Amino acid sequence: GIDDHGTAVVLWSPFVPFLQVAELASSTSFRLGSAFRPTYNMIANVVGRYDRETARRLMALSFAQFQADEAVVRLERQLETTRARLAGLRVDATSPYGDLEAYRREVLGNDDRTRDEIDGALGDLRPGAVIHISKGKFFGPAAVVATAHRAGGVKVVAITPSAHTVQLTAKDFRAAPRQIGKVVLPGTYSPNRKQYRSEVASRVKAATLGATRPKAAGREVPAGDQHAVADDPDLRSRLRAAERADRVEAEVSKLEARVRHRDGTLTRQFDQVLAVLTSRGHLEADRWALSQSGRTLARVFHECDLLITESIHGGLLDGLGAPSLAGLVSVFVYEHRSPDDPPAPWFPDATARERWDQIERLSAQLATAEEQAQLMVHRAPEPTFVAIAYAWVSGEGFAEVVADDDLTGGDFVRTIKQLIDLLGQIARVAPSADTRAVAREAADAAYRGVIADASAMEGT
Repeated sequence: GIDDHGTAVVLWSPFVPFLQVAELASSTSFRLGSAFRPTYNMIANVVGRYDRETARRLMALSFAQFQADEAVVRLERQLETTRARLAGLRVDATSPYGDLEAYRREVLGNDDRTRDEIDGALGDLRPGAVIHISKGKFFGPAAVVATAHRAGGVKVVAITPSAHTVQLTAKDFRAAPRQIGKVVLPGTYSPNRKQYRSEVASRVKAATLGATRPKAAGREVPAGDQHAVADDPDLRSRLRAAERADRVEAEVSKLEARVRHRDGTLTRQFDQVLAVLTSRGHLEADRWALSQSGRTLARVFHECDLLITESIHGGLLDGLGAPSLAGLVSVFVYEHRSPDDPPAPWFPDATARERWDQIERLSAQLATAEEQAQLMVHRAPEPTFVAIAYAWVSGEGFAEVVADDDLTGGDFVRTIKQLIDLLGQIARVAPSADTRAVAREAADAAYRGVIADASAMEGT
């Protein structure tokens, strides 16, 4: 939304037709969406450079938070309107004769226990039973034509003397409904057909009905109960306003929950990352200071940054030769993309195999911590490339290395270059001088042949 013009170059591809490119270029409906999320390395660097309040403010100033805030603003406006409507309904539901809520609670039985009793009574009704209802504009007898037990309670379908279908649940009653009559329903259940509803309606009108309970404001009230609010001539309208207010209040609660969920999205993720770093010993949150491993994390730039850092400080990369180290480090950079299952991994010796097992367990522990913190789980390590990396760093030729593997030349070059980059980082950050030296040796050994040629071509 800032630049008013620009140029885009789209490389030809047999899989992208020209019409699709033209449609993309001429479209004005694109919305730029931020993919930003706080990473462990990023947060370690933020902690190392800024105080706590400045760090949180930086998260709040990100574009991703700006987009989240836009949604919050819309929700806040909707929430403000809904709260105003609720306030108006609460005024309408106020009686000068006394406490309307007390009347609803004490006389009409507006509590959870009564709701359970109502639900049970509805479940006992059988098709053909006539009950007294008061819902919206429908007030009086109605014939039950169907009942269904749902997760939220019993649902009843009834037909009124005006041939209208009404769906009823426990919330539509103030006391347990009782059967006041009975009709024989037509043979075929078809409540959606006008003829069926008309026939049921005529039978309800002709039915002999028992006396209903004394009514106040159109609602059934236990006989003999007295309350000052019962003298309010506008009681019925006030009760309806109170019912609507209950529904609007539930709507307000849902909107508030949505606002809480969206508000501070990035700062909430920031706090969740901090919690993981603290629990795993990389951050001393009370002092707002990085531990030794936390300082290493701030220098590791990789999608598996925390797993790599913990592997380094756990000594899992120490004491290996250059080919074995390259093979083990490849588990962090290689990703099996084929729909077929990957081949069984190969390891040069028992030590390399044991180190892989430890890395795999470490990854599982970290994944559990991320799930508990409601963070995106890191990509799991993959051992398929170990044999290839080991052979290449050992000096084998390109043709021999890729001959027996389902691996294209492009995939091989890309993965080895990523491996060289990560080995170079380990050569700078590993606490052990021997490990740093071996990592440099492995990176140098990997930079040859097609890898060196590809890098030279990219530099021209």
